[in-house]
Amino acid sequence: MVRSRRVAGGLAVVCTMLLVNLGVATADEPIAGSVISRAPLEASVLPAGAAVSERVVYRTLRTADHPGISSGSIFLPEGTPPPDGWPVISYAHGTVGIADPCAPSATGFDVVEREPIERWLAAGYAVVATDYSGMGTEGTLAYLDGHAAGANAVDIVRAAHEVYGDVLDDRWMVAGLSQGGHAAYFAGHEASSRAPELDFRGTVVVAGPTHMEGLFPLGGPLFPELGISGLVGYALYVLAGIDDQRSEENVRQYLSPLGVSWMEKAATVCAADLGRAVAAEHIQLGALFAQSLWTPHMHDLLRSMLQVPVDGYDRPLRIVQSTSDTTVPIPLTWAQIADLRVRGTQFEYQQIDGVSHSRSLMASMDQTMEFTDRVMR
Repeated sequence: MVRSRRVAGGLAVVCTMLLVNLGVATADEPIAGSVISRAPLEASVLPAGAAVSERVVYRTLRTADHPGISSGSIFLPEGTPPPDGWPVISYAHGTVGIADPCAPSATGFDVVEREPIERWLAAGYAVVATDYSGMGTEGTLAYLDGHAAGANAVDIVRAAHEVYGDVLDDRWMVAGLSQGGHAAYFAGHEASSRAPELDFRGTVVVAGPTHMEGLFPLGGPLFPELGISGLVGYALYVLAGIDDQRSEENVRQYLSPLGVSWMEKAATVCAADLGRAVAAEHIQLGALFAQSLWTPHMHDLLRSMLQVPVDGYDRPLRIVQSTSDTTVPIPLTWAQIADLRVRGTQFEYQQIDGVSHSRSLMASMDQTMEFTDRVMR
């Protein structure tokens, strides 16, 4: 364990701040990414082509400004590792819910995410996949708390190196779909500084929601129907995460009795079941609220959680979006691309047609594999 030395005056303060910012332990706190426990994964959740599969619990961020723990999966390819070890893909999963039983390390990955994981494994990449802090571990997932989710995706790579460092290369990249695309933006933005001992190579974002910080604060009794599938569920997950992890915000004061009951339900139900229930009862977003979220304080909070960085990326960035996506409509991604260009940020963009939100990752996988092989060389 790395510990700061006792030095005089201001130098000690500066050193401590640098260590904390890098995710390295000081004398009073553990190292981000250090493993707490590990166990074999159930056979039913294993992707094809994984010679080794483990569930790990590791130290990371709980919210953007509070430490915590997360669980996740480690998959190693079949065969003999290359001389420098297997390079690593940190995969950030899409929305499956926020309750413990929804965690991919417990239930496995849906086919739309399992197939890309199997593709990476077959190509000789190890894959690690965070559950995100609060899903499978204590508390409720702070849904779309980007800085925390990004740290979760970085720190599981450090955890994997603690366990399997003798067969893993320092080279790694991050990729994510939907909620995981949002997390991947943050992970890619912070990776080099958070885990400087590793060799970060790039980021892939598929259908990652952006500019939600301008949408969610509009929540209130008069919120219009926007035709974004799943928006009620996403709002409920964001609210439930704030309710659990930031109780001082008293988010319940903004909700109607119907909103409180559905928020509590959302904290216990996985995404597919929640979506069916919301559709069956024709729940509209405006009905969840007793008063508007449009207050300076709530706007600042949601911006701090949701706003995706548009500059400061020091490694290649790839963005994928379907024109047919009704879950993350393409205008949100167009707005992100415009902001990136204004800031002079370099990125690659693939626009695909006729593909649903959930199928976007696999539909673009050939090009993502080309990107992966290129940046990981």
